Amino acid sequence: MPTLDCRQLPAPVPVNFAYVIPMEDELEHTDLYPFCPDQTCYCHEDDEAIAAVYQAVEDGLLTPDEATDFVLGRLL
Repeated sequence: MPTLDCRQLPAPVPVNFAYVIPMEDELEHTDLYPFCPDQTCYCHEDDEAIAAVYQAVEDGLLTPDEATDFVLGRLL
């Protein structure tokens, strides 16, 4: 690490650094986003929400891959 007057300088933050902000609130499910990224959550077994996503695929609004990502909480 570079030093200045015998003190260590903090390393510069890389341009591609992703800051992590911990959430203290529970993950919320809304009508627009019924699935969260937490794979242990009950939302991934919600038959009504999954049926709505299936219908969106049937209507051509989502591709099957987009639907899978949405149900897994990866497509927001």
